[in-house]
Amino acid sequence: MYGGVIEDVPGSLAKGWFVNVPDFEGPLASFTAGVVSGHATIDSIRAVLNGARRFHLPHDTKYAMWGYSGGALASEWAAELQVQYAPELNFSGAALGGLTPNVTSVFETVNGMAGAGIAPPGLIGIVNQYPEILADGLSKLKTNGSYNSTTFLSTLNMTVDEAVITFAFQNISEYFVDGFADIFNPTTLQVIYKDGIMGYHGIPQFPLYVYKAVNDEVSVISDTDNLVSDYCNMGANILYERNRVGGHTAEFVNGHDAAEAWLDSILGGSYSSQYNSTGCTIRDVTVNVTSLAL
Repeated sequence: MYGGVIEDVPGSLAKGWFVNVPDFEGPLASFTAGVVSGHATIDSIRAVLNGARRFHLPHDTKYAMWGYSGGALASEWAAELQVQYAPELNFSGAALGGLTPNVTSVFETVNGMAGAGIAPPGLIGIVNQYPEILADGLSKLKTNGSYNSTTFLSTLNMTVDEAVITFAFQNISEYFVDGFADIFNPTTLQVIYKDGIMGYHGIPQFPLYVYKAVNDEVSVISDTDNLVSDYCNMGANILYERNRVGGHTAEFVNGHDAAEAWLDSILGGSYSSQYNSTGCTIRDVTVNVTSLAL
C-alpha cells in the first residue's frame, strides 16, 4: 500500500491481517524506478516471512499485495520480478489500482497539466541510481530565468504532494536547455526501458485484480489495457475493471471497496468460488462513491 495508509492499515488490522508497508523507494528515494521498487517490496515480504515465529504467523500464511498509483507501481514490479527474483515465494494475489505502466507516457501526459509536479521527482528518482547519468542530466538544466535549476532541484526536499503543488501546470521541459531532447535521449531511455516500462521482466504467476479509471489523467488507460492484454495472452489470471467514472484520484476511492472484497476472497480462501480463477475477465464498470471529479 502507498497512499491511504492511515485509513487502510487500521481496517486491514481489524480483519486480522498482518500489514507490511515497505519503503520501496530505497535509500536514494528512487521514485518511479521499477526494479528497485519491486525488489524492495519482495525483500520486505521475505523479512516478514523470515520473522514468522517472532510475529506468530502460522506456517501456511497467505500473503498478497495491494497498492494504488505509486504503491501499484511497486506491487506490479514485484509481481513481474517474482518469478526470477524470488521463485521461493508463493503469493496469493495482488490488487493493483491506478497503474502507471510506462513512465515516459506518464511524463508526457501530465506535462503542463495539474499533475506536472510528478515529473521532477520522477525524473530524478528513476536515474539517481546512475550517478553519471544523473549528473549529465542535471548539467543541462537552465541556470537563469523563471525555469531554472534551483527551482527544479528544490524537489529534492519536497514530498510528492508538495512537488505537485509547486510545479502544477508547468511545462517541465522548459527547465532544460534543449527541452525534451535533454530529458529523453538514448542514454536516459536505456534507464527508462529497464526501469520504467512494465511487462518485460516476467509474467505474474498469481491472480491480479487491476482497476483504473478510463479517464485517468496521470496514466492513459491504453497503457494499462496493453499491459493487461499482454499478460492475458501469456496465460495470466486477471480481473480488470475499467471505471467509466472519475480520474486518477477519484478511482483510489471508487475502486477501494472492490479491491478490498477481492483481497478478502484471496486471503480468505474463497477466490475460486467468487471469481474466475483462470484466464482474464475485462469489463467496464460504473462506480461513483466520491464527489471528486478526477
